Amino acid sequence: MRRIRLAGLALVAALGIGLVTLVPGWAQVKMPPDFAIDKAESSPGQVTFSHEKHKAKVEKCTTCHMKHFKMKRGGSGQITLAAKQEGKFCGACHDGKTRIGGVVVFAIDECDKCHR
Repeated sequence: MRRIRLAGLALVAALGIGLVTLVPGWAQVKMPPDFAIDKAESSPGQVTFSHEKHKAKVEKCTTCHMKHFKMKRGGSGQITLAAKQEGKFCGACHDGKTRIGGVVVFAIDECDKCHR
């Protein structure tokens, strides 16, 4: 009886491991592609946001999403320089003080880091 239980547990464990490796998204989250953020007339250039670059430095998606940004693009409202300077949106981390991974994040006033 004990052998049957152990064999059953081993089978369940093997199936679980197989599912994690076979089902896309279970082992790792696929990042959305880079996208252009709507450009204001006063903007010095287009901003292309990269989830890949940010995920390499920030551990969890929830670091930004649900706190500063909604999950659906455009759902957070208009991203303005004034709002960022108040510590909203990108300005929540890009303040020249916040440390991520032991490194100070560049400030929002370093325009050419994002606007191209």
